[in-house]
Amino acid sequence: MTILLRAALAALLLVLAVGCSDDSGSGDAATGEDAKVQVELGDEFTWNDFTVAKGWTLDSTTATIEMEESEQPQITAEVTNDGDESRFAIFEIVFVGDDKLQATLICRSDEELEPGASGTLQCPGLGQVMPRGYDLIQVEKFTR
Repeated sequence: MTILLRAALAALLLVLAVGCSDDSGSGDAATGEDAKVQVELGDEFTWNDFTVAKGWTLDSTTATIEMEESEQPQITAEVTNDGDESRFAIFEIVFVGDDKLQATLICRSDEELEPGASGTLQCPGLGQVMPRGYDLIQVEKFTR
């Protein structure tokens, strides 16, 4: 009976330990380059020790592709390097609606940013359709 009680207690402690672990995306994982961070349009957010200032917007530009005009997304924002070394900001902003990818914008700072420095972030949606009715905006690592 004692062995059964010990086994049950060990199982309960394991369940409690797993259930109480912080796997919510906070801490180091949320700031690393592999983190995926859900954001709200225009709100300040931080990803991989880069902070994008409040007020960023999703705008559109018109491009002519194969003799047809197309509305494409564009984001311009201010980004700050909160890290401790000089680097470029580069990541993707993904728009999803009804569980379908609508657009992926590749964002890049105009210049290498010193620690604590701010600069312009450009996110052109080249070849992307202007997202509409999206219910998720996610920032994630740039993939080729």
